[in-house]
Amino acid sequence: MGLVPLTAVAGGLLALLIGLAFMMLLWTIIGLGESTAADRHAQTALAQARTVEGLIVDLETGQRGFVITGEKQFLEPWQTARTTFSGQAQRLVRLSTTAGQKTLAQQIRQAGESLIHDYSIPLVAAASRGDPRARGVEATLEGKRRVDALRKQFDRYDSTQAALITARESAADDDAREAVVAASIGLAGSMLLIATFAGYVVRAVVWPVRKAAGVASRLAGGDLSVRMPETGRGEIGQLGTAFNTMACSLEESREQARHAHERLGLLYEASVVIGTTLDAKQTAQELVRVLVPRFADFVTVDLALPVLLVDEPLADHGAWARRVALGGVRDAPPLEPVGSQIALATASATFVPDLRTSSVWQAHHGHQARRLLDYGMHSLITAPLYSRRTLLGAVGLWRAENPSPFAEDELSDAEEIAAKAAVAIDNALRYAREHDTALTLQRSMLPRSFNPPGGIEIAHRYLPASEASEVGGDWYDVAAMTPGKAALAIGDVMGHGIPAAAVMGQMRSTLRALVRLDLPPDQLLHHLDQTMQDLDGPILATCLYGVCDAAANRCRLARAGHPPPALITPDGTARLVDLPTGAPLGIGGISYTTTEIPVVPGTVLVLYTDGLVEAREHDLDERLEELTRLLAGTHPSLDELADTLIDRLAPTPAQDDIALLIARVGTSIPR
Repeated sequence: MGLVPLTAVAGGLLALLIGLAFMMLLWTIIGLGESTAADRHAQTALAQARTVEGLIVDLETGQRGFVITGEKQFLEPWQTARTTFSGQAQRLVRLSTTAGQKTLAQQIRQAGESLIHDYSIPLVAAASRGDPRARGVEATLEGKRRVDALRKQFDRYDSTQAALITARESAADDDAREAVVAASIGLAGSMLLIATFAGYVVRAVVWPVRKAAGVASRLAGGDLSVRMPETGRGEIGQLGTAFNTMACSLEESREQARHAHERLGLLYEASVVIGTTLDAKQTAQELVRVLVPRFADFVTVDLALPVLLVDEPLADHGAWARRVALGGVRDAPPLEPVGSQIALATASATFVPDLRTSSVWQAHHGHQARRLLDYGMHSLITAPLYSRRTLLGAVGLWRAENPSPFAEDELSDAEEIAAKAAVAIDNALRYAREHDTALTLQRSMLPRSFNPPGGIEIAHRYLPASEASEVGGDWYDVAAMTPGKAALAIGDVMGHGIPAAAVMGQMRSTLRALVRLDLPPDQLLHHLDQTMQDLDGPILATCLYGVCDAAANRCRLARAGHPPPALITPDGTARLVDLPTGAPLGIGGISYTTTEIPVVPGTVLVLYTDGLVEAREHDLDERLEELTRLLAGTHPSLDELADTLIDRLAPTPAQDDIALLIARVGTSIPR
């Protein structure tokens, strides 16, 4: 066989082998394209799951805000989440790619609609009617149970979807490796044929195909930055073009998916992290921690002075603000420190992608602009903090370490995060106003000092609830009746805020008037119960009332749903006094029982409200045992005993008001 026929045969075999290798690689390219499309669809379903979860967060936040404060503006996000949840959840079902995911999405939709229709709507309706059960522990625990169950379902959906994406990527990698193996076999056969011919065939065919195999292997391994030279002729050149086109497309798709995932993660974290406390400055610091360094290198938060000073809403946008939070990736940036007064002139979001070329920004900031540029600041977004159409302040986002300037889509993200933060800050500011008002009212109605009769020593403490809760209606009182005889009372109005404090004042005034009649404790509680029924609305309260007679060495006690008192004998033995529980005041038609106990000289009575012994993470019986353990022994100073009980038993932060009244029956009684 001559050289020409051999060349033709070899060329035909070579063409066949290369064609097979090319088809395997093309099949891999198609498979990778399909895998990319499936990944995009899976990412879309994952993003939709975050959207549906966000609606649940908005529903819970709005519902909780309305139940706590009674303000109807909290119902705006709640109403939006309630009306859009079904459609968004159904879209999640449609986007789910497997039967298992569709079933899980259906469960999420059903659980969400059950939360809305079976719990949230009735709870809001009950709160609107003023039903105290809407703010009760049972309703709160039921909501927490439902939301926690939904969050677990979302976690299962996210993890299953992520596993599905990983499995598809692994299958695509396996297909690519198999194609590379097949192509390598074809190329090896081609090299045996090419070895008998001129070096031209080696340079023109074998080496380019070998390079294509290497590129395919690197692509299959996830290196999307690899490129193949496009200088070859014919099919080799087309193969290089196809490889490069595929690599560019995959790299662009991966970058878009990464950016979308980071954006959704940031928005989700912002919705969860920002507003965990009812403290405006703490909320501003949470906003800084969320944004630095994931979104910006430096973040400032400024709140308008009229807002911080509990003033009227801003009359114009040219107000002054105070910087309440500042954070960044480096220390000592040339920005105004926390506590500085800042001119607040931003009524809408501003976006300066390149500060170095913005003459308007540089002219507006003067010498400070030069210091900021020298420090490395090169891009800026300023977003206003609006809530209920009131400008509360502004957040500034700067980039210096990150070389990429802010983009248009990041401006919308900044505005969305600022809007969420503004609602949380507004809630905190409004809470602070009501909290301070209620606390002022509460303290103004509590007695500042007592003048007990001779023979009776008194110590008392009042600790308001922490900022995580509303001020309640805990109270105590001591009234001298005759020498050596005094009335002791302690109570707790159910509910929080100004209404509870106001009812507390009425109860204390009524009790003071009834004490003058020298009624037995059970009759006094009966009259106090009738007074409670005359107040507007269903109002309940607990009360413990006793008359301590040091001359007769006895104390007569009765309680209405209140925790039992504790007694310390002169030898240091401490125990809880067993009294009939009685129903809380305000129910009506309930009789109470007076119990008489002996109190020898030196006996100590300890009266307290449930905030001292109740804690979410502890059993009540364990707390009462701890109380009696702390009371055991002799206590020369009742004030030191009171401080010990507060220091050792009061939760930190305080979850409820705490009132404490301690009385010791002495021996020195004036005649």
